[in-house]
Amino acid sequence: MAYENLQKGQKKEVLDRGSKEQEASQRHDTPAEQMGVNNTPWSSDEQKLLEQALKTFPASTPERWDRIAEAVPNRSKKECMKRYKELAEVIKAKKAA
Repeated sequence: MAYENLQKGQKKEVLDRGSKEQEASQRHDTPAEQMGVNNTPWSSDEQKLLEQALKTFPASTPERWDRIAEAVPNRSKKECMKRYKELAEVIKAKKAA
């Protein structure tokens, strides 16, 4: 009887430890993902949508970047602005070369 209780106790410990390990191995969002930042590379479709939105909403448009971000699904205002700056630098570098 005591041996059976010991075995039950050991099984319970193993099961408890296993569930804790499984819980610890679950994927958690990165700090960037928690802030709503999409770190995946820009797809060609997203690039086209950004370019079209830049043409549709000229610099004189009120809240321009908010509107551009609305036109590019899964990308934030900050991401659209960052991508625009990156592209502007590439174009500027090509012109200088």
